[in-house]
Amino acid sequence: HGCLILFGSSGINAEYGATVKSTRMDLQGGNALSSVATGAAYALAGAAALCTVGALAIRRRLKPKNKWVNNSMLEGITVVITGGNSGIGEATAHELARRKANVMIACRTRDKSMAVIEKIKADFPDSPEVQFEHLDLSSLVQTRQFVESLSLDKVDILINNAAVWGSPVPESVEGIEQTFATNYVAHFYLTNLMIQKYSIKKVINVSSGLYPRGKIDPDHLGELIKIPPPPVEKDMYRSMYSSSKLAMIYHSKELAHKHPKLTSVSLHPGLCYTDLARHVKPNSILLSILGKLLPLIIRTAEEGAQTSIYCCVEDIENGGYYGDCAKEELKEVACNDAVQENLWTFTEELIKQKTS
Repeated sequence: HGCLILFGSSGINAEYGATVKSTRMDLQGGNALSSVATGAAYALAGAAALCTVGALAIRRRLKPKNKWVNNSMLEGITVVITGGNSGIGEATAHELARRKANVMIACRTRDKSMAVIEKIKADFPDSPEVQFEHLDLSSLVQTRQFVESLSLDKVDILINNAAVWGSPVPESVEGIEQTFATNYVAHFYLTNLMIQKYSIKKVINVSSGLYPRGKIDPDHLGELIKIPPPPVEKDMYRSMYSSSKLAMIYHSKELAHKHPKLTSVSLHPGLCYTDLARHVKPNSILLSILGKLLPLIIRTAEEGAQTSIYCCVEDIENGGYYGDCAKEELKEVACNDAVQENLWTFTEELIKQKTS
């Protein structure tokens, strides 16, 4: 839920994106630079960026960001996780199974999910049941059918993990902008249906550290569901994603307010190397090359999953926001009471309209 995001949009990383940008500005300075000088300047920019990559990789190895250690088992606990067949979701499902939780992977793609389940069973042959159930979050009707078809005896933890970024399909089945529909609206609906059917103890919303870039106007909430006209710029993808993740935080907070008997939290996994931004292509050869080196700089999916696992295992504060396996303070953009209340009402009415 960080993954190639910064790389795919405006500059890879704030710490060395400025180096590349300033060099580009120099290259645009006029006609005085010859083609040889231009090539040399690009080479220097690339070398500088690569050196920075190396430095960041060393820093990352010397200063691990996740220091939480707790080997508590989750025997007898049943967890439903959306998007559990790739990236952070897969890593979360894998670790939950290691801790002997009963895990249901709720995803759209059966073959991919079954491959993950086979790997989990091979790694942990003594783990309890790990199963798959089809869930397509781009459809509110199918989301409802998913809950209606569940035959689990109980569900203790719901992890709303699935997300899209830059989807090639611009709108959901019900005509809602795809990013907002999948990342937020469907998870809102899924959560409401699940807590009606099961006595869930924890609802964990996987948000993103990009949430401060989100924009939610309580007086113009309809703007969030509008499909942008093509072509959609990369910055627009980032904005839509950030807004959907900001909405997830507000959902967690209002859920905690309305249902104090369960524990509802949101979290960010940190900048992770996953396939989330697979539909957004880098816009230069240099960025493409640097993208190959990202695994050396940013977190693996396994590292990104740690805060999700932490929230499953530890006693956490209802309505809290977590990162790096600890509670964090939210930015002002996520602390607007009018947005929190109006967004909940707007979403309820939207779902009612689209599913009636």
